[in-house]
Amino acid sequence: MNPAHEHDFDARARQAHAAALAQVSPQVLSRLRMARRQAPAPTRRAWPWLAATAFSGVLAVMIGLQWLPSSQAPAGDEPAIAAGAPEATLPANTLLDENPDLYLWLASSDAPPLAME
Repeated sequence: MNPAHEHDFDARARQAHAAALAQVSPQVLSRLRMARRQAPAPTRRAWPWLAATAFSGVLAVMIGLQWLPSSQAPAGDEPAIAAGAPEATLPANTLLDENPDLYLWLASSDAPPLAME
C-alpha cells in the first residue's frame, strides 16, 4: 500500500474509534473497567519455549561434535599391499580399480543391457 493511504486509513480508524467511545454510556464504561481489573492475568506456558530451546541446543551440540577431529588414529581398513603381491590377496575394490578388462567390458555393447536390469 501507499504510505499516504496507510496514514489516511489510520486516521479514519482513530476517528471511528473516538466516535464509538463517545456513544458508550458511563455505566457501561465503568462495568468494562471493573471487568478488566477482575479478569485473571493470562498464564504463560514456558514449556514449549524450553522444549524448543533444548532441542535446538542438542542439535547444535550434535553438529558441533561432527566437526571435531577424531581422537582415534584412523584404522586402516585395507592392509598394506606389498609390491609384487599376487592379485588374490588384494581387496575386492582394488581389483576393480586396477583391472583394465572392466573398462573394456563397460565400453562393449554387452554392458548397457546388463546395467539396465
